[in-house]
Amino acid sequence: MFLPVLHLFNDGYLAAMPLILPFAADELNISLTLVGLLGSLLSFSGIVLALPAGIAASRFGALRILSAAVLGYAAGFILLGFSSGIITVTLAFLLGSVSFGIFHPIAFSAVAKVSSKSSLGKDMGIFAATGDIGKIALAGLLTFIIGFSSWRTASEIYGCAAILLFLLYFIISHRKDWKVNEKKTEVKRKPDYRILKKKPFALANASSFMDSFANASLFIFIPFLLTFRGIDASYIGIFSSIFFIGNLLGKVIMGRLTDRIRKEYLFIGSEICIFVSLVSLALTPSLTAISTLAFLLGLLTKGTVPITSTMVAESVCKDDFETAFSINSLSTSIANTIAPLFFGFLADYLGVQAIFFACGFAALCSVVPAAVMLKDSRGKHTDYHSESETP
Repeated sequence: MFLPVLHLFNDGYLAAMPLILPFAADELNISLTLVGLLGSLLSFSGIVLALPAGIAASRFGALRILSAAVLGYAAGFILLGFSSGIITVTLAFLLGSVSFGIFHPIAFSAVAKVSSKSSLGKDMGIFAATGDIGKIALAGLLTFIIGFSSWRTASEIYGCAAILLFLLYFIISHRKDWKVNEKKTEVKRKPDYRILKKKPFALANASSFMDSFANASLFIFIPFLLTFRGIDASYIGIFSSIFFIGNLLGKVIMGRLTDRIRKEYLFIGSEICIFVSLVSLALTPSLTAISTLAFLLGLLTKGTVPITSTMVAESVCKDDFETAFSINSLSTSIANTIAPLFFGFLADYLGVQAIFFACGFAALCSVVPAAVMLKDSRGKHTDYHSESETP
């Protein structure tokens, strides 16, 4: 129960921290170039820390590391509130980026460990959706607080709230029944990177990488497509809201479907629908069609998160979850980092519509590893959660 709460705060705070930058930059005379560098810290940390996070979780336990991460971004927000220049702001973002960077590989592994095979997709979907709730609630609340006070006050409030969350975990974790349940879920084992040689994991990770590469940049470039279409700027906000609602519902709905429909079929069908939706979005000038496609793309592009997470979890045994999700987090972080650069370069030469055709093609490419998985598993049944848990 504590994991979804941690996810809500983690993703909410991750979305909130960059929102402080415009106000801090104005007061502290921080250039836009430095603003961009600070923003990149939050995403780049996922590349650097994905593998160390899995090692730390294997050695010290997932919940201990995740609660320490809460304390880390609490310190980051408090330091941000007292910042007097670029050095202290950078240190604050560095503290936040370390905490945010270690969260997802550990958290998704922990969810997989405590879930049964019959409910893994549903649990992954609900867990992923709590992060979106945090983004909507905590990021929105931050701007409200700034409007009525200041960005410094808002930073201090968020930092203190995170400390209270940490103290709550500290109190709960010392209950006897909590300690018993925690020991059941914490299996300490050295990471085994030989899973990279396992074909099921390699295929699941490849599909996840291509899916992230295809979907990571959509929200960045969709406003440019709307502007290209001559759509009024006020409509972009409505489009964004529809897109985020689709994100939230997609994770929950697709997560439940993952437990009822063969995951490879569901993934392949989703990616084909994403391809059709992206091509249609690039070509249609209709506001009604664009709104419909906004919701559909929001639902599908984030709805693949519980599917790919389930594919990764079921490709290895339980003892390898930390390693598997660390490697997968590293892969998706790389995809999320290089995709905006690649598609931005493409748009400069071929126009903004080319982005959506290229993203659609990348979505189709993600189908190939999943199709190979489907072919390899025909006529076979493997209960990954019951595999031997010895090295």
